[in-house]
Amino acid sequence: MKRAVKALIAVYFSLLMCIFGGTAAYAWDADTSHLHISLGKVPDETVFADILLKGSWSKAETDFMESNGKLLGIIRDSEIAKYSKDGYTSMLFKHNCAEFQECDMTAENGRKHMIFKLDIPSDEIFNHFGSIKVAYCGKEGNILGITDEVRIKKVFWGKPAYNISADGNTLTCDVNKGPPYFMIVFLPVTAAVLFFTITAAVITVKLRKRIQTARSIKRIQSGEIDNERKE
Repeated sequence: MKRAVKALIAVYFSLLMCIFGGTAAYAWDADTSHLHISLGKVPDETVFADILLKGSWSKAETDFMESNGKLLGIIRDSEIAKYSKDGYTSMLFKHNCAEFQECDMTAENGRKHMIFKLDIPSDEIFNHFGSIKVAYCGKEGNILGITDEVRIKKVFWGKPAYNISADGNTLTCDVNKGPPYFMIVFLPVTAAVLFFTITAAVITVKLRKRIQTARSIKRIQSGEIDNERKE
């Protein structure tokens, strides 16, 4: 019986290591404070790209985002800062939720990209603004081209990662919600069930051992063992 218990404990800890090892492998710590935009083919003379958000939100709106204007050399009368069509406005200049952080438009450095630092988590932004476009902008904020519209799926749990990719007129946004639901719920529950099962088995073995010991002591005290030896 002891060997069986030890084997169960060994199996349990092996499973536990596999479970938490697997969970660690699928660990999800999405960065919701930054937004990365991959850019493929862009119009000539494109200096930076901006996201156009559809709709209004008093929490994130501003007349003109001065800090982004200074970083990119854009004034409030530029085309991108004044853009308002079909409910779309500039994320960098008409909202206070995003700060320009990085821009790379050189093909030598690999795929072109933009990085925004977000003051409001990305999932909160895109759960409110469900549709976006990307605007390609020139040095003075003139709009050189705008992609097609794309709708973004709302996310109600977890920390999603948004992979925005613009290539010419084409725009895609893949939303990765992280590990499957069973990885978050099923595996910890399985570990708990295994733990309680093995604990119950160990307790049962100990109780049986105590009962057998008590019976042996009782037999010795009653003289049954001495009688058996005499016989």
